[in-house]
Amino acid sequence: MPNWRIIEASFLHLTQPQQLGELAACLARLKSWVQNSAKGEIVPVLLEESLLYLSLIQQNSEIDHVELNQLQDTLQNWKLNWISIWNESTQTANIADVASTWSERVLAMSGLLTSQSMSA
Repeated sequence: MPNWRIIEASFLHLTQPQQLGELAACLARLKSWVQNSAKGEIVPVLLEESLLYLSLIQQNSEIDHVELNQLQDTLQNWKLNWISIWNESTQTANIADVASTWSERVLAMSGLLTSQSMSA
């Protein structure tokens, strides 16, 4: 099991855009692992990691909490129902699509890919 305290401490040293980028990357990894049904036991860890990042971002930022609350609700639902979802290919395909969409949205929120942040 990951050492959540070390992960949290490391995450808190990042700038807000970097934190959002890390969350986006975690969601992208979630998509990838959801698609690999043979490794379904990794998905709950990625869900927990994403939820930790969301909680820390929400505590320490002025970002639109409505969107982040929606993402948090979605992730919590997946975490609670993962055992029943795991063997349903249509549900896992849907999770992969939704995780990918959220990853892109969060990355856009971060501003890391804008020309201004790339030149800074």
